[in-house]
Amino acid sequence: MKKILLPLLFILLLSVMSGCNKNQNTSSVSSMEILNTESFKSVLQEHNGKVVLVNFFGSWCPPCKAETPDFVQVYEKYKDKSKFVIIGIAVDKNQSDALKFVKDFGITYPVYQADNSLLAYFQINPIPTSFVFDKDGSLLDSMVGYISKDIVEQIAQYGGE
Repeated sequence: MKKILLPLLFILLLSVMSGCNKNQNTSSVSSMEILNTESFKSVLQEHNGKVVLVNFFGSWCPPCKAETPDFVQVYEKYKDKSKFVIIGIAVDKNQSDALKFVKDFGITYPVYQADNSLLAYFQINPIPTSFVFDKDGSLLDSMVGYISKDIVEQIAQYGGE
């Protein structure tokens, strides 16, 4: 009886631990950090030495929806091969809409939510609006509107230089 009971207890313990980990992962995806101007500067500094494409998007925005799959593909292709990162910044007022967008599009790059100070700092209107920062953190370019996959590829390749 003891020979059967011990393995069953072990399996039960593993099941409980696995369930706890699933809940932890779910809760970590249930919110995103809100960036203000100062915290944005810290995030940018964390990626010092990389070319950073910062993309302001909205979950309701058709051009945002059109460009996001390409962003994900290019990010996945270059994230380990070059000094390149994409940072998504949601302008949604309702964070759950932004989280749904991230999940629906399978976004794997870091995504944050903008507060009003950050939107004012970058003068975001309309969206999508993107900014490219050089490896030293200096602003290289800004783009308003849809960005093609070719342009995102060029930015990623620039990070490989």
